[in-house]
Amino acid sequence: MAGPRGFRRVLLGLDGSPHSRRATLLLARLRPPRGGRVTCVRVVEPVRVPSMPLMPGTMRAQVTGQAAALNRSRVSTARSQIDAAVTRLARAGWKARGVVRTGVPLAELLAAARATRADLVVVGARGTGVVTHFLLGSVAEGVVKQSPVPVLVVK
Repeated sequence: MAGPRGFRRVLLGLDGSPHSRRATLLLARLRPPRGGRVTCVRVVEPVRVPSMPLMPGTMRAQVTGQAAALNRSRVSTARSQIDAAVTRLARAGWKARGVVRTGVPLAELLAAARATRADLVVVGARGTGVVTHFLLGSVAEGVVKQSPVPVLVVK
């Protein structure tokens, strides 16, 4: 757990938004405590292909192939974003590593916080509108409500 010297194990949740980039910049401006580590996590929610029993096999294969290509592209983009954040944080003196996870963002971020034994979770808030927030929820809000450790939300 964090002692008087600050948070030593930080989980930085990234989603590619300007707010998550601001969260990276904020963390990079903070002086890392002795042994300070940051794990940068980007969760990619996979494209799932619905059941298509009445569709011809060749079309099913084509749709499945396109979904797989899209998933690979999204993971590649996520990896690039993670690498950029890790590089910036390492230049600022943090021991940083990056992880791309696949799944539901809120559940994966919370699992990553537990797995890394984070003292602090840092996320950016997208600031979605009221209607979108009501229908989709907010990952940042979910992390604030469910995280077992303190959360810093950057907007």
